[in-house]
Amino acid sequence: MNHRIRRVSTAVGGALVLLLMLLSVATRAEDTSVATIKVSSAPAGGSLSGQLVQAVMSWRGHDYRLTLRGVAGPATAVGSARGLVRPRDIEGVFKLSQDGLRNTSGVTVVFDPPISLEAGQLEINVLSAIQPKVSEGTPHTGGIE
Repeated sequence: MNHRIRRVSTAVGGALVLLLMLLSVATRAEDTSVATIKVSSAPAGGSLSGQLVQAVMSWRGHDYRLTLRGVAGPATAVGSARGLVRPRDIEGVFKLSQDGLRNTSGVTVVFDPPISLEAGQLEINVLSAIQPKVSEGTPHTGGIE
């Protein structure tokens, strides 16, 4: 009987170690920054619902042009966004939360240094993906140039 208890105890201990390892990996994945948002220092313009500021979001090797509405004056900051599944998840109204600014898609953004907001919230919209320039260059003739 004692031999059986040891086997069950070893199996339970192994399962517990595996569970703890999986939880550790999941927690680290959530803690890593998914996207970086660089906010320009100058306003992009104004509208009836507040001042617009431009930003560029870098995510999975691609850059996306953003507008931020609700920033109080010019701002220069870098934000870390967590919780993105696709680029459009960054869109929406962000309100202050315990972890930073959070939208209804579950995306959280923290700016360093923090940016000042007009009404305690920030609206982010994706304008477009930024496509890299492709150089036409000089046609290669096959010889040494």
